[in-house]
Amino acid sequence: MAAAAAMEVERLAGSRKLPMLLVLSGVETLTRGARTVFSNAHSLQAVAVLGVSPVDRVIANFLLGGAEQPCPTRYFSTESEALAWLKRKATVA
Repeated sequence: MAAAAAMEVERLAGSRKLPMLLVLSGVETLTRGARTVFSNAHSLQAVAVLGVSPVDRVIANFLLGGAEQPCPTRYFSTESEALAWLKRKATVA
């Protein structure tokens, strides 16, 4: 699933780099392979990881705790803060 999602992001981005809001709600597990796919993404400008539960925070820590991220990446517990951060990152680039 991660590889298919990454290919779709690459297709949508084309030659551009895009900001992404990654919503973790409802995610029960994340494999090392999925984490590797995420850390190899080339078309992302910035990623705001959104979660609201303690489980979301654990999954986000696993996701972000691997290799160095390909772009600025940060965890948020509110959508409004996540979107504001992404907007700031998009205007900087």
